[in-house]
Amino acid sequence: MLNWDDPLGLNTKPATQVEEEKTVHPQTVEQTLDALNQPEPTTAPLADSAGAPVLGQPPVRVEDKRVINGLTDVNQLAPFRYPWAWEFFLNANKNHWTPLDINMAQDVQDYQHKLTTEERHVYENVLSYLTTSDILAMRNIGLAVMEKMTAPELQIYQARQVFEEAMHTWTYQHCIETIGLDQSEIYNRYRVVPEINQKIQIANRRLNSVLRPDIDLNDRDELNNFVLSYLFFAGVFEGCWFYNGFSPIFSLQRRGLMKGTAEQFQYIMRDEVLHASFGIRVVKQIILENDVTLDPKDIRDMWDECEAAEVDYANYILRDPILGYSAEDHINQFRFVANRRARQLNLDEPFPGVECTLTWLDEQANIRKEKNFFETRVTEYQTGGGLSWD
Repeated sequence: MLNWDDPLGLNTKPATQVEEEKTVHPQTVEQTLDALNQPEPTTAPLADSAGAPVLGQPPVRVEDKRVINGLTDVNQLAPFRYPWAWEFFLNANKNHWTPLDINMAQDVQDYQHKLTTEERHVYENVLSYLTTSDILAMRNIGLAVMEKMTAPELQIYQARQVFEEAMHTWTYQHCIETIGLDQSEIYNRYRVVPEINQKIQIANRRLNSVLRPDIDLNDRDELNNFVLSYLFFAGVFEGCWFYNGFSPIFSLQRRGLMKGTAEQFQYIMRDEVLHASFGIRVVKQIILENDVTLDPKDIRDMWDECEAAEVDYANYILRDPILGYSAEDHINQFRFVANRRARQLNLDEPFPGVECTLTWLDEQANIRKEKNFFETRVTEYQTGGGLSWD
């Protein structure tokens, strides 16, 4: 079964070994600034005046690589300083699917003839929120994060992540088209429904704060803000809001409804678990390499703001509970998952004592099916060899 805390089984190092890595390869912002202030070498430059590389340079040393503010040649992939990032990339490429692989015929019948008014309200607004959210996630990684990485093994996985976010957006569009929903109205809903807009604006604010062309990660304040933004997108936006966002559709799937949509969401959820896990690991590495100390008040404010937005969203999409799922279930599950993400980030749990509300969720997302060529493809999608989620 997929381990939601460590999908690749990579976080097996004892704490002492992690600390040892920090000790062996220390790097602070001040050291980076000192290095930048050194005079340029007068012999054997890396490139000529036209930018063409010059021959005869020594290979990149693994100990000189950094997640950000690195001074090594970003074009040289190996040796890996972060082999776990390459493993994320290899694992992600074992997964390939498109929304066209899933039969949606029964979903059309379900939506038109079986869903209640309340269930259609849930279905439509979940899609409305997700369509905008995945575009935001794509822009964050592709435009705000990836270009700041100075180790290519990190950028390569993030390039795959950008592709996957685009695939997820196609999935929601495929569902909207197939069901026959009003595309203009569904896509515009985040601008007219305050409870959806609130979550989007929180993410927009975080994204815009690090998307500026003049950002300098050698500045301590800018660096802290970048870490907080990346932490938000990995730990909350993808790690909590996306994870929680699929749950209402999975609750329909458990009752035999909207199974095609839910199957596509299962594939997306597996991708998003990797995205969140990778982002959390990168954030922790940046903190280690740059001796970043996050303000506990900033972290507390982030959790409180995101919880309030999730409460409003849940009370809107589930203003009338549907069979087996309520706003209270949704909100408590958010708090439970937030505690899980906080532990992964070595932060205090924001909502101590909260228990898992949706005890069926992990099992639902890991569901295995016999392959039936006349109905759907196998849920355990993989190519190029076996894919282990344990």
